[in-house]
Amino acid sequence: MAASIWATVVPVSTKIDFPGWRAHHSAVMAKSTGLRFSESLSGYLGEGSGFWDAYRDGLAKGHVARFHVTVHIPDLKRFLADPEHVAAMTGRLTVAGLGSAVVDGGRIHLFCLRGQEKRLLYYLPFKKGEGRYLLWGEKRLHKPRGLQAWRQMTTLYTELVRQGDGQPEETLSRGILRISSWEVMRQALSFRPLGTLNPLRFLGDYLRFLRFSGREMRS
Repeated sequence: MAASIWATVVPVSTKIDFPGWRAHHSAVMAKSTGLRFSESLSGYLGEGSGFWDAYRDGLAKGHVARFHVTVHIPDLKRFLADPEHVAAMTGRLTVAGLGSAVVDGGRIHLFCLRGQEKRLLYYLPFKKGEGRYLLWGEKRLHKPRGLQAWRQMTTLYTELVRQGDGQPEETLSRGILRISSWEVMRQALSFRPLGTLNPLRFLGDYLRFLRFSGREMRS
């Protein structure tokens, strides 16, 4: 498959001159393209005044929470221009006491500003029986450097919320979810193109996304 795709790429030195090619080329380049990638986090949710206290409580009780999601960015140009950098998420999650469920209308905000600090915000709504719930979390970036950057980018402060029709939301538990070194490697290998089969176009989008991520972490 990969070989056949690469074989369709025309060498730069080849001159192409046939009716309609320029218009076709312009239309292809104007088409919105993007990428998708997957991420898996797991940890523990429990009771406590703070996230780490609740994490230790959940660890002691064995109250595991995990999710595997795919982030979809079909229009990378629009995504980069949006200060909230919002993208859709699909996937599944598992929460102790509720079991497994499909993420229903998930989204992520990558490197958005909250006050003076950058955040990565995760919103994973789901249904169980007649109930509606939201697993949400945030990665907190505060001048990340070196090992500190790794810790901040792999730690998700998480809450489980019950949502009711016309009723106030109720926080059921909170804690910490993390992404392991192995899962970081899997995430790096999970990138796939959206809106194009041209490997050079995908490579360009991939590099633009990497530059964006690096710049946002440093700023």
